[in-house]
Amino acid sequence: MPIIPHEQVCDFAKLTMLVYEYGNTFVLDNKSTVESFVSSLNDNSHTIKNESRLKAIQDLSTSSPHGYVHKFYSIDSTDLQVGITVSKSHKRITVVFRGSESKSDWYYDLSVLKTQLHDNVYVHGGFHTQLHGEDMYKNLCEEIFEVMKEHNDYEVFITGHSLGAALSTLFGYELSREEKMKESKVTIVSFASPRVGNLEFRKSFDSQENLIHYRVTNNRDAVTAIPMIFFHHVGINIAVSEDECKIYENYSYNTWFRYSLFSCFSISDHNIDLYHERLLKHKWD
Repeated sequence: MPIIPHEQVCDFAKLTMLVYEYGNTFVLDNKSTVESFVSSLNDNSHTIKNESRLKAIQDLSTSSPHGYVHKFYSIDSTDLQVGITVSKSHKRITVVFRGSESKSDWYYDLSVLKTQLHDNVYVHGGFHTQLHGEDMYKNLCEEIFEVMKEHNDYEVFITGHSLGAALSTLFGYELSREEKMKESKVTIVSFASPRVGNLEFRKSFDSQENLIHYRVTNNRDAVTAIPMIFFHHVGINIAVSEDECKIYENYSYNTWFRYSLFSCFSISDHNIDLYHERLLKHKWD
């Protein structure tokens, strides 16, 4: 199976870094491009103090100069932040979920009771509640379908880090099953994802012909080990560390031990900036 280009994964890592900043340190005006925003920055006026994230948005202005934020949601009741971006250069629509930052986020992370999606497919109840609260799933789908009407040759990508990675996995799966997406491909690129569903979820996920998932992990990131009991990872695993990058298709690793708390116990390896840094070090063809 062809692997996703390295450059694309790095772009999605940059987007996940920036969603932590969006609404806090900067906001793009309606359909203002990344290029026009970066051109307005100077050393004295910009508010992005994290140098690696400032560099990330500068890089995006080169790789995707005509990219813009189509819609950004910040839902107080569920503390969900998610944006829909459009890149004219790459002909892609990208949904970017923000990761865990608040106590409310961690509440959803740790709510491990399962919710039935359909048949014997069960998923993490906290992730499901956050995605579907305030009709957010419906709203996101409607926005995506609206953009697709205008750009019917664009591909749909879903990305996020940590809690955002779990939400991107769940949303991508549900979106791929929508009638309007039957002829369209959905690609998920997640970073530091916890497990999302049961074994039947994995089987159903893998059977979706219009769905593919690249799950990026960093060394011994502890979040990739949870929840451990009766939950399963999905997708092709791109595993990076300080020294190397390995790509595992068809779950060709020890699925119990490799992403257990016996093997993954580092909090520092969870940092999205470190994910991005290590991705840049290890380029694949």
